[in-house]
Amino acid sequence: MITVLSVRQAERRRGLAGVLDRFRRDRAETELLRARGVSVKRVNLTTFRGKPSFDRADKAVGAERRRILCAEALSLPRDMGYKRFESPLFSSRICGNMFLAVLREAKHGASLRVGIYDPGAIATDILTCALECCCDVKAVTCRADRYALAARRALEDMGASSVITSRIDELSDRDFVLAPSNIAQPLPLGASCITLTVGEPRERAGGTVYTSYSFKMPKGFAELKPDELSEEYFCSALYTLGGQYELGSIVPLSCGNRIGTQTVASLAAALDSAVSSRYVFS
Repeated sequence: MITVLSVRQAERRRGLAGVLDRFRRDRAETELLRARGVSVKRVNLTTFRGKPSFDRADKAVGAERRRILCAEALSLPRDMGYKRFESPLFSSRICGNMFLAVLREAKHGASLRVGIYDPGAIATDILTCALECCCDVKAVTCRADRYALAARRALEDMGASSVITSRIDELSDRDFVLAPSNIAQPLPLGASCITLTVGEPRERAGGTVYTSYSFKMPKGFAELKPDELSEEYFCSALYTLGGQYELGSIVPLSCGNRIGTQTVASLAAALDSAVSSRYVFS
């Protein structure tokens, strides 16, 4: 069961009605929605005094309090066992999907210098797919054993070789980098490097970094999502908690950062331009 907690401040009334509202208890209402085999319980908590009383929603939330879906800005009572649902699995997946889509779209993909920054080795399958498009791929990881298996398969099946290393400085000459988990240490990327990652980096990374992804939710799921939740966050719950693994095949329409957005086509064009410039000035 996927459970969403929404908190709404009741409209403030004037006069005696407003005074009486200060003594009203918060109200929790529950609705159960279904679509495409997924059940979503929405608990709507209305507060009259500004600070919500979560005990009014506690019975409706039940055991789901440890993985509750809610707006990022909502402050949950940790002492009551409430914890916001968070999972990087879906975001990592669609980030990788866009990365591969750009490689396949690029006219000079074979000449791109590609990097994969994946300390935890959560996206080893990307290595083989990337080697289908380009010849120069380096994977920086703390789990070389996992990447070694993927590298060996690529060598045996396609005759394609790659570099597997733990040295971050190996990324300094890359054109295009995938970081399928949050960047937690400084990366020495060049000014022209384009990076796709998940969430705002906790440490500085050079070049241009894209962190958010826009896509069209499959028909049927949109009516389940409350307005205060992003499509990416809600689909993350559908994918992780609801078993809707087909969502993992989504290729984003665009990616963005605080400056702007890019599509698969525009990123491919930018990388093609970088490759062309390198050959002109070499």
